[in-house]
Amino acid sequence: MAEAPSSRCLLILIARNEESFDPLATGLLDVGITGATVVDSKGLGAIIREEMPMFAGLAALLPRETGSRILISVTTRDRIEAVRAFIEEMKPGQRPIGAVLPVESTLGLPDES
Repeated sequence: MAEAPSSRCLLILIARNEESFDPLATGLLDVGITGATVVDSKGLGAIIREEMPMFAGLAALLPRETGSRILISVTTRDRIEAVRAFIEEMKPGQRPIGAVLPVESTLGLPDES
């Protein structure tokens, strides 16, 4: 028997700097997203600057602050709309970069009912 499509989505948000992470995390909690994984990440500029000295000239053209945090959460479609509305209200410099992907099925999460 075929499974019904999931009403869940994978939410991926990239907070570009520390100043944008705190309001984003608070906003997610406010819309009911209490479970998320946070991954510290480096931007390409940081990698070029720190690990690829042959491109040192190019690094001067890139922003100095290149660290970010990635928030990943499996959530419901209705919460995605609340997140979208919250992000639209954020200051332009604080808005994360994000993506939402449909989830076919989940493992280890309570049933959707």
